[in-house]
Amino acid sequence: MRGKRFLVLAVLLILPVCVFAAQFHSVPIGNEAYKLIDAAVVRGAIAPQSDARPYNVNVVRALLNEMLASDCFTASEKNQINRVLGDLESQYGDAPTSEFNDIFKKGYLRSASPNSTSVGAVASFDFALGIDSTEGAADAIDARFSGMAYIRGDLFSFMSFDLNFKLNLDRIDPRTRLATDLVINCDGFYMDFFHGGDRLTELPRPEEEVGMFGFFLGIESFPEVSLSFKDELFSARIGTVRRSWGPGFNNLGLSGSARAFDGIELSLHPVSWFRYDVLTGSLGNVSLDSVFGVEWPSENMDTKGGKYSNNFSMHRVEIGPFAGVKFGIWESVVWRKRFEISYLNPFAIYMFTQNALGDYDNVLAGFDLSYTLAGVGRFYAALAMDELNNAKLFSNPRNILSYQIGAQFSPRILDFSLLTVQATYVPSFFGSHYQAQEPLFADVPYTTAYVNKGQNISYPVNPDTLEILLNCKTTLEKGWVIDMTVKDQMRSAQYSYKTTGTDILTYMSYDAYDYGDGGDFGAYHKRAFFDNIWNNALAVEGKVEKKLDAFPITVGFGLNCIWNMTRAFSPTVMHGYEGYDFNPGAVEFSGDWENTVVVSVSMGAKIYY
Repeated sequence: MRGKRFLVLAVLLILPVCVFAAQFHSVPIGNEAYKLIDAAVVRGAIAPQSDARPYNVNVVRALLNEMLASDCFTASEKNQINRVLGDLESQYGDAPTSEFNDIFKKGYLRSASPNSTSVGAVASFDFALGIDSTEGAADAIDARFSGMAYIRGDLFSFMSFDLNFKLNLDRIDPRTRLATDLVINCDGFYMDFFHGGDRLTELPRPEEEVGMFGFFLGIESFPEVSLSFKDELFSARIGTVRRSWGPGFNNLGLSGSARAFDGIELSLHPVSWFRYDVLTGSLGNVSLDSVFGVEWPSENMDTKGGKYSNNFSMHRVEIGPFAGVKFGIWESVVWRKRFEISYLNPFAIYMFTQNALGDYDNVLAGFDLSYTLAGVGRFYAALAMDELNNAKLFSNPRNILSYQIGAQFSPRILDFSLLTVQATYVPSFFGSHYQAQEPLFADVPYTTAYVNKGQNISYPVNPDTLEILLNCKTTLEKGWVIDMTVKDQMRSAQYSYKTTGTDILTYMSYDAYDYGDGGDFGAYHKRAFFDNIWNNALAVEGKVEKKLDAFPITVGFGLNCIWNMTRAFSPTVMHGYEGYDFNPGAVEFSGDWENTVVVSVSMGAKIYY
């Protein structure tokens, strides 16, 4: 018996120094590798890949190496593939550092493989200066500075880990971005670094309250432990990472633009044509009350209200591809933080659980279909359902259905050009549910809106919006990356009971729908989106990035133009379900269209040391 115990102990001690580096770290959403992979899929160089991202380093590296062996790419494009592979090796590889100059150039200290461990740091800054056409408006100045320290490495043949801590020093001006593109780089709260430690509660800050330069200090952390077994047959991840689940440029279920949250993911991939992903995470808050006077759907933690204290669960099945066709079906739920075994069961059906518990939680469901015609393009469509009440799909306001169609092409112009054309419609009341007043899971009113830290979990627009998007990404020789985006967002005010328009906190009055009269559906009138448009925002953004060859610095420049066309409206406000105001669908417009333009230029740098 003692001999067997000694043998087992010896194996466990020897194992860590006898296996290859695991490198199952997630490759962040937004990494250039995904653009190369998408272009390769469109050209037919590799098979269509899973729409549940991020992928881990080993998967990305294998796909890029498969692309190197293909005849679909030019010599210049293969140089770009090698450059991205080199970046992955620099960030997640197992080559040890040796000399001091080597450490200085690479920004990390790394032990020898096989169980490699890196200690390093990253620093970055972004600065944007905008000119606002509004009479009397001051210049828009948005500046972000950050520094992050990390320890990451691999253990055994199946595990990778990443421990990090990030400090942000930000001066935020929301005018330099579309309202739905505003990024708050903070978890919890911002602290006024130069002005007494006050918390940031509103944007823009009143001039009399702004301290020196108006900078606020915030913290973030993105810890991760990832495991994989049997060549991705089964994998797991617990960590705070950005995720994109769906085929689109941002998605109806879980978008890559959503703020990162801590979650546990499991993935089962038993055969090439079937994949099952499941996720449960803990949503968070940002201590911000309002932006331009509009309620920010998070909470000032000084009040300790707990209104947005929610969890998020989602599962997704992918089937295919078969002859280029891939089908996905998914379900998600935002639920009040509590111990609920049904939502923790990876094979539960959330809709059934919600019904059994009493309809207190907020369930969405959807499906998507994509078809890749190799050498031509990838075409996709998606539908998400918040509620489906009857067969009058497009006119009934209680049929809360979101739609998305899009296509991707890879024209052989420059290197790895990728063109995306997409249209997305998000109806009123989508992801809103209602605010519960009864103290069932809390002593305060709570909401299960589809937000995390104030930003949408699903597609990043306000409800009752139609967005037309055009995005083009390409690469020049020597690593110049160009990214251009045009967005046209049309917003309807038909069911808004606020003069600031429909938002995620505009709830449907189900009592008025079921028992009211005077409209086509109870008290509500049928949908008439285009008859009630009050705001049209056109944004054109161009970004250029270049990573220097001699030193690990990435520099970037950008130009952003936002043209906002708005007309005033007066909503019909009535009293409805549980004290909510509601608008049955009657809006009166007054005055002419008003136009404002903000043009901003930006520059930034990221330094890997």
